[in-house]
Amino acid sequence: MTTSGPGSIRPDTVLRPAGDIRYRRIDGEAVVVRQRAAEVLVMNEVAARILDLADGRATVDAWVDVLVGEFAIDRETLARDVLSFAAELAEEGMLEIVQKAGADGV
Repeated sequence: MTTSGPGSIRPDTVLRPAGDIRYRRIDGEAVVVRQRAAEVLVMNEVAARILDLADGRATVDAWVDVLVGEFAIDRETLARDVLSFAAELAEEGMLEIVQKAGADGV
């Protein structure tokens, strides 16, 4: 399942890499292969870390908790940027929703 728009990703959304995404970290960056699109992308250290955290178990908000301890940025700005980037990756088909906010009736 993929997202339908940027508003679909919320702090309690759980994401994982799409099935056709493969990546390897090299010198802090991520070399990402999108098999269906036959693309190779290079992502910076922060983007690579987000791919690491998108394990299909942790919420986007949990990613922010981890990242705020690793990068010198205030939590509010970081949360906004991570949500925006996660939505962008989902729109591009690189991340897919495992559990959407409120999906379990909570």
